[in-house]
Amino acid sequence: MGIIEFIRDRARFYNCPVCGRSLKGCDVQVLSHEDESFRLQVTCAQCQVTFVVVLAIAGGAMEEIENSTSEPAEEPVAAAEPISVDEILDLHLYLKGFQGTLTELIHQPDPTSRG
Repeated sequence: MGIIEFIRDRARFYNCPVCGRSLKGCDVQVLSHEDESFRLQVTCAQCQVTFVVVLAIAGGAMEEIENSTSEPAEEPVAAAEPISVDEILDLHLYLKGFQGTLTELIHQPDPTSRG
């Protein structure tokens, strides 16, 4: 992974200084590069404002970035049976008779489990 891909990947953790929304999907261009210091032009994907960022990479982190890969994809979830109409009706009847808060509902024991 190159430095640009690394920065684009990490941009989602930062917000635009103008609109305040995530910089995920922003455009990044290198204006200059000297040793482990970069001047980058960043354009917000949401409001299209362009600003300059100075990025300094410490120590041997540059080599780690170049040798790293994107975060691994999540493990696939095992295929589950679709929710049946009967299950929806059972849930509806259960909720219709429930008196309490959402917190109490969440902490209810599972009526289908045998413990």
